[in-house]
Amino acid sequence: MVTGRVNSSLAQSPVRLTMAVWGGKAEVDAYNQVIAKYQAANPNVTIRLDVIPFGQFYQQVDTRLAGRQAPDLFRVTYQQVGRYALGKAAIDLSQFIDSGYSAAFTPSVWSAVNYQGKPYALPHHTDTFALFYNADMLAQAGVTVPTSLDQAWTWDRFIQVAKVLKEKSIGSYPFAMSWQNSAVHRWMIYLYQHGGQLLNNDLTAPQINTPAGIETIAWTQSWFKEGLVPPSTSVKSAEPVQNLFANGTVAMMLNGNWQIPFVNQQMTKFKWGVTYLPRDVAMADDLGGTCVAISRDSKNPEVAADFLKFLVNEENMRDYISAAQFLPVRKSLVEGGVQYALRPDEMKVFVEQTKTIPQHLVSTVVLPTWGKFNPKLADELDLAFTSGQSPEQTAQNIEAHVKNILLSS
Repeated sequence: MVTGRVNSSLAQSPVRLTMAVWGGKAEVDAYNQVIAKYQAANPNVTIRLDVIPFGQFYQQVDTRLAGRQAPDLFRVTYQQVGRYALGKAAIDLSQFIDSGYSAAFTPSVWSAVNYQGKPYALPHHTDTFALFYNADMLAQAGVTVPTSLDQAWTWDRFIQVAKVLKEKSIGSYPFAMSWQNSAVHRWMIYLYQHGGQLLNNDLTAPQINTPAGIETIAWTQSWFKEGLVPPSTSVKSAEPVQNLFANGTVAMMLNGNWQIPFVNQQMTKFKWGVTYLPRDVAMADDLGGTCVAISRDSKNPEVAADFLKFLVNEENMRDYISAAQFLPVRKSLVEGGVQYALRPDEMKVFVEQTKTIPQHLVSTVVLPTWGKFNPKLADELDLAFTSGQSPEQTAQNIEAHVKNILLSS
């Protein structure tokens, strides 16, 4: 049954909406499918999908917001919602939803779209990280991979495997991490695995300049010092590591579930699979995924809100995530499971990894000030990885910057 027909009083006259997104072919196709479905039910509404490269996305949206010509709706990561809410660039959606609407979503993502108790976006999907591996190369090295979460490699075992690959010259580099293009927050996966935090428990002070913080910087710095990862894959580069994996340059890749369609299509010369992230004193993974907000510039916010609720209803969320290889954020889909047509066994690994996302990490990266932490974190880690800045100095610099932001906010 098609749901989401706009109240007849809303769209009696033609309404044109623009929705800005980024994404690969599978994602764009999935967006277009739900748009076509909505337009069929609401023939007076036309929605234009504006696809922007991710590397330019926020700059373009911010420029349009400054000119008061922003798209009606825009895709946004959970880490950016607070910034748009604080700047009143996204509108409060409370007026368009019932009081019990939030109960349908998982608590972590619903908390991520809220600012001062009001929702400024609706959750659409989540995603997370795991370890892609070239099965042919690991077999050549005599390495078997973990088959359950509780058997995930330790940090030491992961590095042992990487060194075996390097010593036997299997692939040009043992592995690469996808944390480029303003995604430096993914470095915190390892910080939490090692028992550290960027901020203290109540998020009021930095906690990076600690043994756990310094040791995590040193561990990830060692990847570059020891030639275990390509030097072009530091946090401020634009290297698409999925290409390096698909063409056999790296034998393993730490990346997200949304890369499955690309790898499945492009990696034609090797067998591959997905196993669990390495762990240290704890297991930890990243809160990924996106939600959708309505801009303050929308001339038809009520129609935009109707489409947005249609986009994230159970039926359309299921269709989108199964087509684009994402993970659900509605409780009914999380509990009932989703049938993925493409690589369902690998998707099970990602679903299990979502159980390891620390709530404190979520609370940290959805702070409205996160957008101010992010560039400095990238600057300092990049200096450590590419210029040899000491882990101690790196932690001190990050601590000072975080303290200044917290004091000025």
